[in-house]
Amino acid sequence: MSEPLTIVTPKDSPRVAYAIQLDTLSPDLVVPCTPKSDGPYKCKQIDDDIVLGVATGYWSTNLFNSFVHLVPNAFMATLCPCVSLAQITNRLGMVPYKTALLFFALLCLIQLLVVALMIQQFVSVVILGHNVSYRYYYAHRIDETRPAINTTFVTIAVVIHATFTAALWVLRKRIRSQFQIPGSSVNDWSHLLRQRLARRWSSSVSLTVQNFDQEDAASVATIRNIGILAHIDAGKTTTTERMLFYAGAIRRMGEVHDGDATMDFLPQERERGITIGAAAISFLWREHHINLIDTPGHVDFTIEVERAVRVLDGAVAVLDGVAGVEAQTETVWEQADRYRVPRIAFVNKLDREGASFVRSCESIEARFGVQTLCVQLPVGEEAEFEGLLDLVDMQLIKWVDKEGEQVQRLPLLSSAGGKMADLYEKAMEGRQTLIERASNFDDELGELFLMEEDIDNETLKAALRRITVQRGMASQVVVTLCGSALKNKGVQPLLDAVVDYLPSPLDLSPFEAHTVVGGKKTRVRGHGSENKVVQLKASSSEPLCALAFKVQHDRQRGLVVFFRVYSGVLNAKSQLLNASRGGTKERLTRLMHVAADDQEAVESISAGHIGAAVGLKHTFTGDTLVSAKDAAHQMVLPGVQIPKPVFTCSIEAESSAKQKDLDTALENLQREDPSFVVTVDDETGQTLMSGMGELHLDIIKERLRSDYKLEPSIGAMRVAYLESITSTVELPYTHDVMLGTDRHFAKLTVHVDPLLEHQEDSNGDDDEEEGENNSNVVVWKNHGAKKMPHAFAMAIEEGLRAGLSRGVLTPNRVAYVKVVIDEAECEWDSDSSAASFRAAAALALKEALREAEPVILEPMMKLEVRSPDRCVGDVLADLSSQRRAHIQEVGSAVGGEGGESVANQARSIVHANVPLAHMVGYATLLRSKTQGEASFAMQFLRYVEVDPATRDRLTGNLRKAPPKQFEPPSDE
Repeated sequence: MSEPLTIVTPKDSPRVAYAIQLDTLSPDLVVPCTPKSDGPYKCKQIDDDIVLGVATGYWSTNLFNSFVHLVPNAFMATLCPCVSLAQITNRLGMVPYKTALLFFALLCLIQLLVVALMIQQFVSVVILGHNVSYRYYYAHRIDETRPAINTTFVTIAVVIHATFTAALWVLRKRIRSQFQIPGSSVNDWSHLLRQRLARRWSSSVSLTVQNFDQEDAASVATIRNIGILAHIDAGKTTTTERMLFYAGAIRRMGEVHDGDATMDFLPQERERGITIGAAAISFLWREHHINLIDTPGHVDFTIEVERAVRVLDGAVAVLDGVAGVEAQTETVWEQADRYRVPRIAFVNKLDREGASFVRSCESIEARFGVQTLCVQLPVGEEAEFEGLLDLVDMQLIKWVDKEGEQVQRLPLLSSAGGKMADLYEKAMEGRQTLIERASNFDDELGELFLMEEDIDNETLKAALRRITVQRGMASQVVVTLCGSALKNKGVQPLLDAVVDYLPSPLDLSPFEAHTVVGGKKTRVRGHGSENKVVQLKASSSEPLCALAFKVQHDRQRGLVVFFRVYSGVLNAKSQLLNASRGGTKERLTRLMHVAADDQEAVESISAGHIGAAVGLKHTFTGDTLVSAKDAAHQMVLPGVQIPKPVFTCSIEAESSAKQKDLDTALENLQREDPSFVVTVDDETGQTLMSGMGELHLDIIKERLRSDYKLEPSIGAMRVAYLESITSTVELPYTHDVMLGTDRHFAKLTVHVDPLLEHQEDSNGDDDEEEGENNSNVVVWKNHGAKKMPHAFAMAIEEGLRAGLSRGVLTPNRVAYVKVVIDEAECEWDSDSSAASFRAAAALALKEALREAEPVILEPMMKLEVRSPDRCVGDVLADLSSQRRAHIQEVGSAVGGEGGESVANQARSIVHANVPLAHMVGYATLLRSKTQGEASFAMQFLRYVEVDPATRDRLTGNLRKAPPKQFEPPSDE
């Protein structure tokens, strides 16, 4: 139990001291104290007037000093203005001691808040150490010197107090508290007081504490890299906000509807009330370091979820207790499955009308094909929701105060009577079901269950952890919790579950990477490199290997790269290589710990942690960073799968003077968001931008206006079509031309295969350059007959990329094509050059695509419409007759067929596959047909061949232009 706040008055003099117990601080802080003070100090006499001590359990400050010099007085007035003013008043005899002490007592609480909110601990200790001077009291005892000194020092104190306090308030995000109080118990008032004092805007203390022990493997075991995943409006950001508040990471809970949520810091997020970009923050809970990433719920921003999931060790899937599993819930669940991320589920909003924990669990099991392991049951639902039954620890959990800080845990006993007896029976039944289900997935627990042994709480908790941390087990079973984040109920037990059940980096270690031995890796697959799989341990003693998962453009700092360190230690002055970019050299200029929109400089970030860096000019999303010392043995981690853009529109600068600014802005936005693609139509010269949806491109437009002060003209929204092939072709090609007096010779054979039937397999398998995503595969074969010069091989791949950038039927990109180049069939002589092979590859590929029966592809979307039963007929009729939709299923809105009605109104859910081209503007039409009572969600399903009418329309609209004579690109 923590000691309460203590104000100590030493017995030998009228000097005032105070002490605050902070059990997270290092015990080696040197602080001032007095020999006879009443705290547990180890004091050492320095001379007659100064005593220094080492705090054994307290951070103590005895503010008994008077001031001689101007500079120390200024420091003290800045640090403790109210204390300094009170003590100057007393020391100089302006008022009696008792009056000064009363003044000090009234201002002391304000002083503590100032220190807690604005001053870093190491700064305060240094300043106090320099100001422990008791000589002033003896040096200025002559009465005639007091009046002048009084006026001087009081004036200095007041002026400096006002000036520096205002400056510190403006810069409070830069100079803030290092206090961090971990733990989930909030039952004693002293802890609540300490927690109140610990509120601040970021959790930078976690890194300060971590720096002392991050080399220890036990420290890595306390790390939790987690993400919050959900459908839009399921309560992700609200849940995150409560987590930060209860952990002491923020001073007050922000609300999405008020536009002041900590994690939604972009202007567009606060204006629209949705999450657009993934945001990271760190905090402590029960002495565990939690790195949390809050992700968007809208399908248009699925890239943010994709790259966040790539670096997570665990996830919390948040579900709406009324709607259950929704369309984007399935999408994020599939993304987590793809990366085999362990997860737990949190059924939120149980206070809402129509909420049902049972139906929500049924929808999880029906839609995901998993079994739910319910470790909690709600006590009441809808307006009657008041608490939880903990089935592991057999407790009733209730929240006493409105803000949910005071958690009351009451044991459930068989001897209880009345309502507690009913709750005990309900909990025992739920616990038995939990044990039966869990025993099917854990051998140790299953053996105890079959032997009918008593299973204690710790044994059950250990079994649930073993089940959860296994990679791939989330596709079979998921630990499920419940609550209401908006009503401040259920969040602390959720944080406990994160610590108890989700894995640390050590649980998932080793991580798989590919190493390149014997030379620099090229962009050509299998050419000039030898790849092998290696296992990386989550240890600071291993070679450095970090993955960049996000790039963000900051107008002050430039490019900020967010990364996760998988092994080794990344130091602020590290010399790095980008192993994904052929060993390109990178140099850090600043290394930072991230807290939402705030970053704080640190000296190092060790294995298992997430951070950000400035100065990495050549790094893109999905790139691997290694130490320059390991240049001969570079490692490459699996990258990030980039989704394909499905909407396109033209964009034009408002004037020629603004064209360069627009080009720079679009380049920055592409660097930040790989799912946003900018191309230039070769025939029309138009700049085209492509994105994941109408909302995605709308946000891009807003950012161009707000962030870059541009007013470009935006064309009409249209679907992003692709081209592909349907047959296999092998085409020998000889490029032998004379340009002036120079001969250009190159010979090769291009082999193309269709990959359209294997879209899912080809996604993310291409060797992408700077955010390209064409789902094509280039394969090199070498039978050992001869070795092509590296420059020629690079030129061939550049030519292939150019050939795939534009189709033979339309100006759209070519996708889902496998291209095979056999070096044994390539020929060159003294007249060969990189330019001739680049041209040969591009022209040969174009001819091969023409012969391979090309087709035009359109994006097919997976549609989910939730509508009142009385309107579902109109919805189905419109989808079938007007939108070429293929209806897959019609069922109840929650819980599958035969489920209960939601919110006292029967509703249906329609699942269909529909071409995206027919869904433009669908939101407006759906609102009009259902009086605004229906909603829909879409996600990309696959690309399919267009119907003949659409093909004729697309090809017929092409302007007939004479073929251009080919001019080989220069080598410059």
